[in-house]
Amino acid sequence: MTDNIENLTHEMLRRMHGKLDEIQAEMRLRFTGVETGLAAIEHRLVAFHLTDVARADEMTDLRRRIERIERRLDLVDSA
Repeated sequence: MTDNIENLTHEMLRRMHGKLDEIQAEMRLRFTGVETGLAAIEHRLVAFHLTDVARADEMTDLRRRIERIERRLDLVDSA
């Protein structure tokens, strides 16, 4: 009787271990997907930031050009 209980317990533990291995494999797969998605988001964010910086530089250049034009045409107060 004791051997039978030990065998059943051993079999249950073996099945639980197998299920845990399956869960672990699926979690690894899902985490890989999450990491890939996060890397893509980070890449897009960097691209957005670079575009924003470029636009800010363009705006600064345009402001300088407008100020120079206004000065040449005497459209601004010298105060």
